[in-house]
Amino acid sequence: MQKFRDYIYIDRQRVDSFINQIPELKKSASLENYQRETIVEGGMNIKIAKAGTTLNEVKGTTYDIREDSLESLIDWSHKEKNAINYSDEILSIDNTDNLIILSGKMSMPETSEYLEVISSLQKHAALLDMVPIKEKDKQLLTYLKESNSIPILLENDSQYLFSSNLQRANFVGNVDDFMDNIGEDINILGRIDKIYNEESEVEIFNLAKEVFKLNRAAIRNLPKEDLKNAFITEKGPLVKITPIAIYK
Repeated sequence: MQKFRDYIYIDRQRVDSFINQIPELKKSASLENYQRETIVEGGMNIKIAKAGTTLNEVKGTTYDIREDSLESLIDWSHKEKNAINYSDEILSIDNTDNLIILSGKMSMPETSEYLEVISSLQKHAALLDMVPIKEKDKQLLTYLKESNSIPILLENDSQYLFSSNLQRANFVGNVDDFMDNIGEDINILGRIDKIYNEESEVEIFNLAKEVFKLNRAAIRNLPKEDLKNAFITEKGPLVKITPIAIYK
């Protein structure tokens, strides 16, 4: 029985870019042509023939059947050696820039665990003050909700934590629809950006850049203490992923 993917995030620009780098997919953008013939019969049907149509004329209409480029890319990625269909193997620097398919539970960094509460209460200052988190966290989470980029984590049974920063413009639906999937099992097709095999703190999200929209010059001029607090970190082993599609 046919199973259908429920997409919650699609980076169409990267899909098209990667398709153009895969000769067999680029070549098969139009998979098949076929004709459907319509025959106008004579005899008793003469009165319903269109004006100007010759009786017994065979009219051909050509239809293009096109497989969606994203579906093509995912199907191609599932084939042997085209991408890493990850289970629990150790990744190395040689795997950088490879495509990877992951499954696991989606979460958010610890500093964002109250994001949904903040979202619903941020218009009510009195209620917001009752939320048992630090003042700086309240401010960060409120800003994070409005950011163009949102960090997520994917946890599975492997030794790695997988980190991705998602662009709001690529959500299928709005940000609240996407947040409904926090804690749910998802699949990610993405590209490996960096692999950290050590148990050390890894910077996964730059608040100064992504939330407060500071440029490099402004970030360099931040006091050291402020710069330290401008990053959300997670403990490795960790793999940074650029997501292409997220689906259930």
